[in-house]
Amino acid sequence: MTDILLTNDDGYKSAGFLPLLKELSEDFSVVTVVPDREKSWIGKAVTKKSPLKLKKTKLNGFDIFTINGTPADCVQIGLYNVLDSFPNMVVSGINQGSNVGHARILSSGTVGATMEASIEGVKALASSQRIPRDIKKTLDLFDEKNYVVFENAAKITKKLTKILINKEFDDDIDLFSANMPFNVSLDADIEITKPFKEPYGKLFYETKEGLVLRTPHLDFENLQDGTDLKALSEGKVSLTPINLSLFKEGSIEKVEKLIKNQW
Repeated sequence: MTDILLTNDDGYKSAGFLPLLKELSEDFSVVTVVPDREKSWIGKAVTKKSPLKLKKTKLNGFDIFTINGTPADCVQIGLYNVLDSFPNMVVSGINQGSNVGHARILSSGTVGATMEASIEGVKALASSQRIPRDIKKTLDLFDEKNYVVFENAAKITKKLTKILINKEFDDDIDLFSANMPFNVSLDADIEITKPFKEPYGKLFYETKEGLVLRTPHLDFENLQDGTDLKALSEGKVSLTPINLSLFKEGSIEKVEKLIKNQW
């Protein structure tokens, strides 16, 4: 039985992918199904009309599968078309940038892959590392010489995987999202957090080519205690347990009273 199905949303050439594959492979049996190109900001999208092609290739001595699809496609195809049985866990990452706050979590392809796993009943962990904007402008994060940027984050992700992989959780925990600071140290503190909640603000800006997405800045001021962003701002590893029920207890009664009285 395979221990881990590994994927990401930045594509197999991302400098955050191979360090994690190497670390996990030291302690687990790992099968990888990963996008053949960057698929960021795509959430849990599943490809409907375009045929997907599964290819086997080599990455620094590792056999991996790539597809021309989304991270969620990778998980679906990994679970049902590549593996003979479900793995113990799906791990997604390491993402080039943090996935903190409810808005980014819901837009993230890295987290989207773990949502797909959770829907199929497989435990899942998304791993992301903050890359400051000025650093991202100066570093080619698809160049293998920058694997070093993600090495500590890969070791911490493996540590979390070893803790979580054989544990059972109640139905109120569907997946985990880990976020690490840039230059995270191996002895960094960890905090169990909730997502901070605020709007993106404006996302699209006019250019000669049309309206273009610009990733919004994270505001590190007036942070709420206990949130993923606050932990990240303090140099801690943030681990957020996420629930996908899309429902809150008591909501039926509140809406029922309103609707039935006026129906």
